[in-house]
Formats: sequence, C-alpha cells, structure tokens
Amino acid sequence: MRVFLAAAAVLASAPLSHSATAVTFGPVRAQPGQSVRLVTHSETPGGTIQQNTAGKNTSGTLQITRDRELFWTFREPAADGSRRGMVRVGSIVTETRTRIDGKDEKATDESPLSGKMFAMTKSPKGDWKFDLDGSIPLTRIRQEIEELTVYLKRDWYPAREVKVGDSWEFDPAWVKMIIGKDLKNAQTIGTMRLRQVRSGLTGRYALLDVSVRSTGADYKADGSEVSATVELTGEVTVDLDTMLDEKLELKGMVTTRSRKPGESTTVNLPIRLKATKSFVRGGP
Repeated sequence: MRVFLAAAAVLASAPLSHSATAVTFGPVRAQPGQSVRLVTHSETPGGTIQQNTAGKNTSGTLQITRDRELFWTFREPAADGSRRGMVRVGSIVTETRTRIDGKDEKATDESPLSGKMFAMTKSPKGDWKFDLDGSIPLTRIRQEIEELTVYLKRDWYPAREVKVGDSWEFDPAWVKMIIGKDLKNAQTIGTMRLRQVRSGLTGRYALLDVSVRSTGADYKADGSEVSATVELTGEVTVDLDTMLDEKLELKGMVTTRSRKPGESTTVNLPIRLKATKSFVRGGP
C-alpha cells in the first residue's frame, strides 16, 4: 500500500501529458464570503550609489524595502452593470537606508492609507474609482491610489487558449509601480511564457516564465536629465481551479542615472520582488 501511495503521489505531481497542457485563463473564482489577501515584498539588497559633484567622487549604499498587505472583496455587479467591491489596506510601508561617506541615514514612511477601508466602483464604460472618506489629502496618497487603480486594470493573460511553450506580451505597469520606477516616457515590455502545467494533490497549476524590460529618460530645458533601465525575470504560479495567481517572484536590476550641470548620480539596485495571494474568509 505504501508503494502504491508513493507512486500515486509521484504521478500526481508530474507534468500533465501534452494533450492536457492547453489552458484558458479566466477571472478569479472566489467563493461567497471570500476575500483575496495580497502581500508584496520588494527589496534592493546590495544597492549602490555613485555621485560626482564638481569633480569630486563619492560612493555609498542604498537599500529600499517595501511591504504591502491588502484585502480585496468584490460584490455582485449593480443593476446597471457597474462593478463594485471593497479594499482594506493592512499596511503600506517603505523603509530606506543609505550610507554615504560613512554617514548612515534611515527613513520609514508608512502610508496614511494603512488601516483604512474604502469602496471601489467601476461603471461599464468608466474606470475604477475609490470612495475615500476625505480625511487624507489626495496629494499625499496619489501614488498609492494610482497603484490600486493600475492593479485593478491589469490584464496579463490572453483570451485565447494557450499551450505549453506559447508566449505573449503583457502590460507590466503594476510591476513597474511597486518597484518604484515612474518615468513618463519609459518604454516597457513584459513577456510571459507558459512553461508547464502541473497536477498535484491540491489541484492544477500553471507555471509561467516572466520577463520585464523597461528604458526611459526625461530631459529638462535646463540641461538636466534622468534615465532608467529595468531588467527583471522570474515566474508566476496560477491555480487553474480558482485562477488565482498565488505567487509572483521576480529578480533583476534597476539602474537610474541623473545628471545636471556639475553633478551626476548613478544608482544600481538589485531587485527582489515577491507577491503572494490567498483566499481568506470574511470581508475587508
């Protein structure tokens, strides 16, 4: 019996045959009363800064850590077809540590949205809007609200059937935002490839290879400029029974350069990003 069970476990965790590796992605299928918990953690271990001011060179280190916890709950559409839901922000915290010329600095910034809960709606032809209580100036939370909007708008998977080995482009705007890159003229491309479909004791899963590349620059009339490049690779794991993308892991490099008369700065940030999702009981 033990031999039979061991063999069954091996077969259950093995890749499906080619005839069963065609999948069609769809919307997340949550059960009544369930919310989606989203946790993201990004960090820049080993980040470096190089500055040149009036011919003098200085160097240092930079480490940025960002943690987010959010709970999403979607309600039944309204009579006019409007989509609606609730979001609760557990926390949004950014910690920055720098060391330049032997001087250490540490700053912690917690978003005023932490601990808040608010409604979200989208008319059939409109965009997502958030019903805030007015207690926080919009200018203070503009970036966080834009990030939530971009997250809701993300469209990563093709509507067609996908087979193992197929690849497609997607808009990685949300990934770009959560690693902190925001250049107006940036050209960004994201690519996904269905690497494998696996069947295990807990269900069927799709494993996707992901790459994100971005370059951009802003030039000012005073001769100053800022440029950046992003190169990330990793994978996404999707539960094919619920269509929940349970895990996203990316790593790579973000390089930014700023220059103005008499001064230049180059920052190299190795990036590690992990996002996990899970179903939780109860509303926000």
